[in-house]
Amino acid sequence: MTTATNVLLSTPSPDHLRPFEVRRDLSRVADLVELCFADSLDPDGQNYLRQMRSAARNPVYLHWASAAAERVPMPLSGYVWEEDKRLVGNLTLIPFNVHGRRYYLIANVAVHPEFRRMGIARKLTRQAIVHARQHGANAAWLHVREENFGALSLYQSLGFKEKARRTTWHAYGTSSSHNASHLEAQEARPVKMAIGSRRPKHWPTQQRWLNQLYPSELTWHLTLKIKALQPGLMGFFYRALTDTWVRQWSTWQSGRLMGVIAWQSTTSYADSVWLATDPIYEDLVAGTLLRHVRQRVSPRRPLALDYPSGRAIQAIQSAGFHVHQTLIWMSIDTEKVKS
Repeated sequence: MTTATNVLLSTPSPDHLRPFEVRRDLSRVADLVELCFADSLDPDGQNYLRQMRSAARNPVYLHWASAAAERVPMPLSGYVWEEDKRLVGNLTLIPFNVHGRRYYLIANVAVHPEFRRMGIARKLTRQAIVHARQHGANAAWLHVREENFGALSLYQSLGFKEKARRTTWHAYGTSSSHNASHLEAQEARPVKMAIGSRRPKHWPTQQRWLNQLYPSELTWHLTLKIKALQPGLMGFFYRALTDTWVRQWSTWQSGRLMGVIAWQSTTSYADSVWLATDPIYEDLVAGTLLRHVRQRVSPRRPLALDYPSGRAIQAIQSAGFHVHQTLIWMSIDTEKVKS
């Protein structure tokens, strides 16, 4: 057990710190989050704030949310920090389950600029870890932007360990005119790959690759639903029931599957693409599959690709994708945190 963990469990909750109350705090938390993250809010983040403010005015939602906070994977619980009845700090807790084990995601850690460097974020995070342990969670997770060195240092000092880095890539419009010289170089390679619609026989390998590239502990919150990608009646009925629309393509060489890509429509700012390849081939096939998707879906909506950071960078860039953000995923094992 670390020194930070010992301090964590011996420190009483101060009067300034109290549990988040959805009826009382939701609108004020939206204001604080907007203030603290104004320079990094993308269209999905702005829509999230609009939904928070709309929910704060909906008595039916507020009644339901007050009762459902610890039961559903939604941002309905957490802790706030007050100074003279002014809400100046927030931390959101989102419960989720993976393979029958309970976890919490720590999110929306925000402190008003006038009250930073006073240890508020540290105390909020400490309390979140205690909450997770007391509610039977095996671990607490969080993610932080790669460039946010201050937050990264804070979480490391509390005992969080880095588990993964994920980069979100965005592409806009069509790929027809992007990086023509690079495309010519690609076509000059002595590698001939066939590309066509994903075949049912490709599904077992695609599913295995997806499980490796998109581990459930990190991606439960994404729009990726493995069942929506499976072939046959089961996949058809799942897509119909969830109103999910997908298109999928495979690439192969001499009968050997080298990669599969799925496009999925969403209600978010960007539609999603899910790339599944063997690591041996990803630098070779990632750009080809991503360009293929961009040429065959509507250019009116952006595309978003979530992928392990540092992998297939040049191939992804060659298809016209640009880095949106890189997140460091961290966790702390609450079972090792002793009273």
